[in-house]
Amino acid sequence: MKKQYPYQQNIQLQNRSIDGYLVDLDGTINLPLIGSVNTSNLNINTLSRDIENALTPYIKNPSVNVRILNFRVSILGEVKNPGTFTFFEERVSLPQALGLAGDLTINADRNNVLLIRDQDGKKTNHFIDLTKSKLFNSSNYFLKQNDILYIRPNNAKIKSSGIVGDASTLVSILSLAVSLFIVITR
Repeated sequence: MKKQYPYQQNIQLQNRSIDGYLVDLDGTINLPLIGSVNTSNLNINTLSRDIENALTPYIKNPSVNVRILNFRVSILGEVKNPGTFTFFEERVSLPQALGLAGDLTINADRNNVLLIRDQDGKKTNHFIDLTKSKLFNSSNYFLKQNDILYIRPNNAKIKSSGIVGDASTLVSILSLAVSLFIVITR
């Protein structure tokens, strides 16, 4: 059996996402037999029950499973496989999403993860410390549709990314320059 990596599984899941019904901008779904169904302000369980009730005259004991097919989260920065990921679970936690992205790299700042979330039409920024246990009780533990996670680089990565790098590199270059100057002038 061929081993599949998480990003390959995600691509296969994205291909399946075309099976379903689109919710219009006004919050309605047009379904065969029953017509238009309003989804505004309904959770998944209530919507399932409403569709089952509407199908009862046409189907004996209908069973309806409602899923959000385009639950997407973008994970960027210091992770092994950054990108936009599609989930079919109803609830996806921050650790699950990071696991799908291949986990944090060694250069990731675990104390200052940026979560960008759309709340009431406005983008809000939340800073998350992955090293603290209060994350598990946070409202940011479970991700929401179209969340963006940005994993910032740690200080070591930032310092080493410049032309000169950290202080030890600068001292080494100056030492080499002084040594060359002494050799040439003697």
